[in-house]
Amino acid sequence: MSVALRERIGLRVLNCLARSAPCRLSQHAYGAAARQRLDWYRRRDAAPQPTVLFFYGGNWRSGRRQDYRFVADTLMSLGCDVVIPDYRLYPEVRFGEILGDAIWATEVVLEALPVDTPLVLMGHSAGAQLAALLTLDASRLSAPERVRGLVGLAGPYDFFPFTEADHWDLFAPKDAYPASQAVNFVRPDAAPLYLLHGAEDQRVRRGHSKSLMEKQRAVGGTAEREVYPGMSHARIIVEFARPFRARSAVVRDVHRFIATIAASSGP
Repeated sequence: MSVALRERIGLRVLNCLARSAPCRLSQHAYGAAARQRLDWYRRRDAAPQPTVLFFYGGNWRSGRRQDYRFVADTLMSLGCDVVIPDYRLYPEVRFGEILGDAIWATEVVLEALPVDTPLVLMGHSAGAQLAALLTLDASRLSAPERVRGLVGLAGPYDFFPFTEADHWDLFAPKDAYPASQAVNFVRPDAAPLYLLHGAEDQRVRRGHSKSLMEKQRAVGGTAEREVYPGMSHARIIVEFARPFRARSAVVRDVHRFIATIAASSGP
């Protein structure tokens, strides 16, 4: 059994355990391609805190929005509405198109979202890189000031020169390589960054979040970081599954950060 298949089975098990708060689930297209779709979970029983737009990981080459219902489930239990988009994948497209999909999905959300509802971008692994680029690069969105915070889970933010052979093609052409590195877009007026990493992450080492935090602080921006002992790359997202979330330091810390964003965005 392949690693990808084992991961898919594991995600389906976690989704089977999810018991969402009362919500309305709607699906939206943000482009013509089959993978240019998003799921929008809206709570029924309470006024929401910030809407969270979550980008999943998968090394820019795998993943489905349906596999992350368990993440939406937990974020809704924290009082949030949640959006989970798909995006096109390598090798069908290169990174420029992948990032373009993330931008288009975010624009659709911003257009539909009331102006007074703050938006928090969140992602795991490759999804955290996408979310960080959208948060930091003010040229990417029509209204970058409406992004009020970033939650990055085990993200690669400073990984040039590339160490995986096919990344030279994935992030091509050569003059586009700098656009893949979130550390190249730090700015003092960006939304607060909250960067979470497992101490035992062997896939995307915790030095990535340290580098981004330090560079963002160096230009006068706001960035905080948490490192969790004994936690692996996959485990940090598994913490959002129903069996683990009640005692999860990751979920507790994300909740605190989102609550702070909600309080600072209030009337």
